[in-house]
Amino acid sequence: MSNIKTFSSCTSELKNIRQFVEHACQDFPFRGDKVNEIVLAVDEACANVIRHGYHMSKKGCLEIEISSDHEHARFVIKDVCSQITDKQLIPPENNLCEPGGLGLCLIHYVAETVRLLPHKGKGNWLELTVKFE
Repeated sequence: MSNIKTFSSCTSELKNIRQFVEHACQDFPFRGDKVNEIVLAVDEACANVIRHGYHMSKKGCLEIEISSDHEHARFVIKDVCSQITDKQLIPPENNLCEPGGLGLCLIHYVAETVRLLPHKGKGNWLELTVKFE
């Protein structure tokens, strides 16, 4: 099963993104509080793309693809922003109050893996995988 939806790169779309992720998670064997964590982690990742990738002035879009296998749910956030590096996905070690500190920690806490997927073309494909409980 795979759900794919495209959203504009506006912070006003974050509510729709959260609803999309929450609805898709209903098909997976997660407990309720895990669904809330996943929704927050995907929301944070998308908010980072909108704030830092599109810089609130460029218009663009985000595509979210949600799929699963027998052990994991997979959330892929695709953008057409300037490419980032794996190093930019590592939360700061010493200070959660630094920019990116708390949000990246949340994403890494919720997801079993957080990685950039190689792909042809422009932008970034960020994959979060979450193990079923």
